[in-house]
Amino acid sequence: MPGKSIFLLLGMSLFVCLTNAQDKTPVSFGKVKPEDFRKAPYKIDSSASAVVIADVGSTAFESGTDDFMQVYKIYQRIHILNKNGYDRANVSIYLHSNGSDEERMINLKAVTYNLENGEVVETKLESKSVFTEKLDKNSILKKFTLPAVKEGSIIEYSYTINSEFPHYLRPWSFQSTSAPVLWSEYEVTLPEYFHYIFLSQGYHPFHIKDSEDGRKTYSFRVPQPGGRSESVTVSPGITRHRWVMKDIPELKEENYVTTLSNHLSYIEFQLASVRFPDAPLRQIMSTWEKYTEELMKDVDYAADLDKSNGFLGDKVEELTKGVASAKEKAEKIYGYVRDNYTCTDYSALYTSQPLKTVFSKRNGNVADINLLLTAMLRKAGLYAVPVILSTRAHGKTYPIYPIRSKLNYTVVSLNVDGAEYYMDATRPYLGFGKLHASAYNGHARKVDVDATPLTFESDSLREATVAGIFISPNEKGGFEGHYQRQLTYFESYDLRSRIKEKGEEDYFKEVSKGFMSDIELKNGKIGYLKDYSEQAVVEYDFKLTGLDEGGMLYLHPMFSESMRTNPFKSAVRTYPVEMPAVRDVNFTLSLQVPDNYSVEEIPKSTIVKYNDGEGIFQYIVQQEGNLIQLRSRVKLSRALYEPEEYDSLREFFDVVVKKQAEQIVLKKKS
Repeated sequence: MPGKSIFLLLGMSLFVCLTNAQDKTPVSFGKVKPEDFRKAPYKIDSSASAVVIADVGSTAFESGTDDFMQVYKIYQRIHILNKNGYDRANVSIYLHSNGSDEERMINLKAVTYNLENGEVVETKLESKSVFTEKLDKNSILKKFTLPAVKEGSIIEYSYTINSEFPHYLRPWSFQSTSAPVLWSEYEVTLPEYFHYIFLSQGYHPFHIKDSEDGRKTYSFRVPQPGGRSESVTVSPGITRHRWVMKDIPELKEENYVTTLSNHLSYIEFQLASVRFPDAPLRQIMSTWEKYTEELMKDVDYAADLDKSNGFLGDKVEELTKGVASAKEKAEKIYGYVRDNYTCTDYSALYTSQPLKTVFSKRNGNVADINLLLTAMLRKAGLYAVPVILSTRAHGKTYPIYPIRSKLNYTVVSLNVDGAEYYMDATRPYLGFGKLHASAYNGHARKVDVDATPLTFESDSLREATVAGIFISPNEKGGFEGHYQRQLTYFESYDLRSRIKEKGEEDYFKEVSKGFMSDIELKNGKIGYLKDYSEQAVVEYDFKLTGLDEGGMLYLHPMFSESMRTNPFKSAVRTYPVEMPAVRDVNFTLSLQVPDNYSVEEIPKSTIVKYNDGEGIFQYIVQQEGNLIQLRSRVKLSRALYEPEEYDSLREFFDVVVKKQAEQIVLKKKS
């Protein structure tokens, strides 16, 4: 009996050891064996150009000179499989600085391993190959490229960053947009004095997510009056948090996504409060009301708006002279700023210069220009306030509380005659009361005393396009036609930009190439090109050429308007479909068949509904004598779709693509 009990205990101990072994980091620095080079192709992604074997990080609070110091450690091992993976050998490390205080990178080790004649050969990075660049007053860049990298190389590097900025806790990305990751691990050890909010996102499950409490002693030299210092020792409770993910696929960009950074498996931290022994609680995390109050007083944001700004008086008076309507005054001021000022940076939360400098220099970042617009509207006696938001490419904001790094854009809210208008004077082709598509990214806030919440959702945008083609035979037995298309508002914006850059002649040359039939294009013109408040209209006449193939004519009835490929190519999608607007695409064809041809084949009509009426595809074909008429419509009721809706959305567009590819076949009569 005792022997059996011992056996069970040993068995249980063995199980614990095995479990712990599975939970440990699978590799360590310098231990590379010949068999490690023979793992490609990897099951996780046989087409990968590189695979991250391990990505391991930790942050711990240690004793600094007179305050806590954060110690951040990184270790990464990567298998380079082909030339497309060479970029993984280029490493950039960003350090924070503030005046004379700078984060310090120490203990850098970087090695490339190659298998030569069955032996592992090491090539170490030399210290002279590490370059330092001062990006701005708060950012330093360290960068290096691992040496001797070729197809099949294994690279690894590690370093430590000592930070005297204890309030900034580095985030961690478990997933990559350039390679699959076999093991990603992050460990954070926090003293009880610091209370952080943990923010995580992504669709990949944690392999390990645990925490463990303990206690640790810290010693500091605290400055005292008279130039003395006093030794202080504290022993707070600490909590070690550990997160691990395994076998994380590369997050590949697909059509209709705002930014992949919204969907990476990722964790970040926001310091909420600090409480030291014998000291009151110090709240760090702000409220929206407090934050917008700070912005209104901030010299690097809206402080200038409360000044008289007399330098604007003459120009505002000139623009509004003789204008009775408040809205028309606003339109005049908006048009002036939009047409006379150049934006130098479309991603900037704070201003780069005083308003008076912006006014005279006629350029600045997005905050500079739209705060100038706000000031000029106020000078005209109108009620205008800035609005802060994050653009689609920058990522989502957090509606509950402000995080500065999540905000990068300013637009203007104007209340006039009981209506509210939103404006952005940095975009040269936007009409009054319009925002660029990039601004429709959800939550935003007015910079007013109430921090009034707003939302700019792509689901609120209705973008409709209508195109028509009319074709009839000419006197010479050929086909001539007329094309007309009303673009969506955002298509119109892009068109105006393109015409400004390359001209109308080049535009119509490109149009003729995309017609799916050889054409001779003439009389091309663009309506409402300079009326930025309207949707542009493109039209031209054309002659079809090169159609007859041995007495048979094959026509793609939708010509340039057909959807030629399904925008949803991947079999599986783990993140949402995020269209820029709710779409409604309409097309009509009127084709007069010549008397010397008969109709051999035409597509059949079909109607397909998506998700019980949330979308519809209509493809209606009618023939009356020699006249063939076709109407196609693809209409959706939403712009945003969850991952579980992807399969049905993909199938819906499969039907659209296949149907719109069908041909009309005409046969010459004998």
